[in-house]
Parts: sequence; structure tokens; C-alpha cells
Amino acid sequence: MQQLILPSEALSSFKALIDTDIEETVKTLNHFHSFMIGNIGMLMDNTQPCEIIDNRNICKIPLTPQWFKGILNLRGNSVPVVNLNEYYGIKSSVQKRNNQHHILAIGKGKNLCGIEIPELPSKVSFKESSITNRKVNLPKNMNEQIECIYERNGIWVKIDTSIYFSHLFSSFH
Repeated sequence: MQQLILPSEALSSFKALIDTDIEETVKTLNHFHSFMIGNIGMLMDNTQPCEIIDNRNICKIPLTPQWFKGILNLRGNSVPVVNLNEYYGIKSSVQKRNNQHHILAIGKGKNLCGIEIPELPSKVSFKESSITNRKVNLPKNMNEQIECIYERNGIWVKIDTSIYFSHLFSSFH
């Protein structure tokens, strides 16, 4: 014999299944801030402080490499600004009018660095299963600073920004 239940009881059982699926999905995703260097996606932990800042007040420093754009003042902090496309010798796939770029300031205090990027950064999520173990052809010296490589609609590399920036500026010490 069939047993009848109230509609509210039936619907609440679906809710429990949906909540469990959502929790499992959230647990298996890694969340990142992202920006592009040519056709390579750069990922950094989404807990990393970052902001877009004005690029008009960069003070150029003579006798520095072309990729080092200069220093700007952000709330009393000196922020070195770099162009990673130029550092790695990658042509940007996005051409901006008047060669204007956004500056993505990453970090806090002494560990603050600005990166020129042609497009605004975004937030992305990847499943652990998107991590690739295959050999990926990356620009010279990039392999040394990446934690892992994700593959989904292209190559995405996760960086630890403190290690990354230490390596980037090691030639100045």
C-alpha cells in the first residue's frame, strides 16, 4: 500500500540532496584571482589582497630593464610596476588604444607589486581534476615560479606571489 506524505516533506528531502551537492561542489573547487599574460592565464590565491590602481603616476627609473615600468606611490607605499608580457617576451593578444593598461596591485606593505595588464582581472574557479601533469611549453624561467598548472580552455598557472616577486626582482639585488 502506498504511503502519502505532505508536499513540504517531499520538497525538503530534495533540498537536503541539493545542499549536499552544492557543498561537495564548493569543496572541490579552488578559487583564484586571474589575469592574462598573452594567452597564459595567471592564477593567484583569492585571499591575496589585490586592487586596480591608476597608472598615470608611474615614476620611471633610468637604466632599468624595459619590463620594469617604474615605481608609483600607493597610500605611502612604493609600488614597483612590471609588465610581465615584456618580461617573458610575449606579445599581448589585446591591443589597447593609447597603449593604456590597468595596474593590478598585489600584496600589502613591503610585499606590494604592480603588474601592467591589458584587461581587467577576474575571479575563476577550477576543479582539482583540472590540474595537468603533462609537460607544458611555458616561457623561459616561468616554470621555476609556478605551483601547479591547470588546463581548461587554455593553460592557467598558479603562482605564489611572494616567491614569484622575489624571483622577479632578484636581478636588482
